[in-house]
Amino acid sequence: MNHAYFYYMFLGLTVVLAFWKGAGSEKWGAATALSGSLASSLLGFDANWSKLIVDLMLVDLIVLASFWWLSLRSDRFWPYWVTGWQLVAVLVHAQRALFDDILPAPYALMTMYLAYPMLALIICASIKRTRHVGYPQG
Repeated sequence: MNHAYFYYMFLGLTVVLAFWKGAGSEKWGAATALSGSLASSLLGFDANWSKLIVDLMLVDLIVLASFWWLSLRSDRFWPYWVTGWQLVAVLVHAQRALFDDILPAPYALMTMYLAYPMLALIICASIKRTRHVGYPQG
């Protein structure tokens, strides 16, 4: 199975669970992940390699800003973890910009594999939010 198809299925599952079971934080996180992924995929069409690196870094900086804003506004802890992983993704872009000997395939896989723990965390937060509905906060 193509990796991109699996990734977008996992992303779709994340978005569905976040909007079905999650609260506002989970919905914002899922929408940010979806927007960033779609923007990154659209930038990949008809782009040369050097321009693509800058464009993807800009998208990931915007996604980082969105997760950071969510971290500051949310009463949940998971957005801090997602923001940290997104910062690592931005640093991977910075490393690629500094060192020309990094090959395109490992670079692309590294940036995509960093998204899985973020999506899994949004799924877990959505499910956990549902389990605690009706219980006293303490």
